[in-house]
Amino acid sequence: MKTKSLLCCSLALACALSVMAAPSRSSGRKSSRELAQEKMDAKVKISQMPNIGPQSLLVAPNIQAQGGSQPITKGRRQWGVYEMTYRTAQKWTEDITVNWFILCDTKKAKQIDRSKTAARLPPYVYYTLVSRYVNIPEGDHRSCVCLPPSFIERYGEPVVISCELVTSEGKLLDGETTVNGFAYVTAGKFTEETKEKAEWWNKDDIINAKDKNGDALIEIRQGLVDRSKSPFYLVNNADYETIQ
Repeated sequence: MKTKSLLCCSLALACALSVMAAPSRSSGRKSSRELAQEKMDAKVKISQMPNIGPQSLLVAPNIQAQGGSQPITKGRRQWGVYEMTYRTAQKWTEDITVNWFILCDTKKAKQIDRSKTAARLPPYVYYTLVSRYVNIPEGDHRSCVCLPPSFIERYGEPVVISCELVTSEGKLLDGETTVNGFAYVTAGKFTEETKEKAEWWNKDDIINAKDKNGDALIEIRQGLVDRSKSPFYLVNNADYETIQ
């Protein structure tokens, strides 16, 4: 009888422990909604990266109002226009953030100041910009950033362009880098698992590199703007989602 009582107590204790442990086991599992969201996130992909080269240099649309002032520049100056195409599979996506990272070679500058009093120009100039799009329907979309003419003329054209598509929580959906003439960065796709190796803008040996005189090889500058803040805004603007 005593043995039977001990056995009953042991079974009761085991049941109680299993009930207590159940939440901890299930807490590590993802809900069906979370799994479905991950499946949809996996279908947010970069379709085409921007071109690096003269095909990305464009003259802005010229709108001249009647009775307006005449232009004072002799030539029509070129903007750097860098456009990335991406695709979403969900009927509606709440928001997607596109992180841009662009490295320009100053040797490609069109108007280099070679006077003796000119300030030292670093070999490379680095720009970054964050664009957050909201209310994104299923299908193909574009994200675009621009460098104004004076930045192209003075600091040169890109040799590296990287794009990251991330969620509002910072999770990487897709990432890609295109390179033309910079040996320290690898071109191609990268994921959440491989981004640490691919994110050259977070590498101290690249961003903070110095020459033999101790001068910086890369200068971080502002100047990159979203297409919505450029003269190209009204051209095919239905291809671009609302910036917020």
